[in-house]
Amino acid sequence: MDIGPPDVLERKGALTLRSHCVQYGRPTLMYRWHQNREAEPKDYDINEVPLGSKNLCQSTYSRFGTMDGTWITTYQDHLSQPYTNKGYREIEIRKSMLNEDNFEDSVIYRETGLPKRGVGAVLPRHPSDHFQMYLDTTYSIDYVPPYDYTPYVGAQPDGYSVVHRKCHSQFTDTADYRRCGINTWQDESGIYANVDIKQRVFPVTNPIPSNVHEDNF
Repeated sequence: MDIGPPDVLERKGALTLRSHCVQYGRPTLMYRWHQNREAEPKDYDINEVPLGSKNLCQSTYSRFGTMDGTWITTYQDHLSQPYTNKGYREIEIRKSMLNEDNFEDSVIYRETGLPKRGVGAVLPRHPSDHFQMYLDTTYSIDYVPPYDYTPYVGAQPDGYSVVHRKCHSQFTDTADYRRCGINTWQDESGIYANVDIKQRVFPVTNPIPSNVHEDNF
């Protein structure tokens, strides 16, 4: 793109003139010219002093401000924050009329002419069924028995649920991921953990009824 003469970006009076070491007059507007205007007025402008008479020990400003008071250091300012900052002040905590010490001596249930619960009550309270649990299943609600009856649950012997438990077979389940015992060899003894319970629950009986005579055979 043709932007004109090659020195247009560094020509005097152009806002794109970048010069951080050379000072131009006020009519010349250069890059960041407004920063010099914001720093004015200066008590000692080193750029206005001719070369050879510049004093680098002289500060640009003779004073820091017009604040009336004693100057303090940053360390003193931080240490005085508990006295000047409102966030460090001690807050007066209002104590409640009832606490765990005088709760037993208070008269809470008294006639006020207002309902004890709900809208208009003096003290908020939970409803009477607040802790009620609804454990009904969808099946028991949809399939209601046609008449009232009491399910019969007989007394079960000890270990009745263990009797019907399918144990890990020592013959057909020898190659699966379940390995019982502490040894690494296959145990094919055929003795299971619920053998004793099965013998008590299901004792050995005679399959031939006692009322059948041997003469019939």
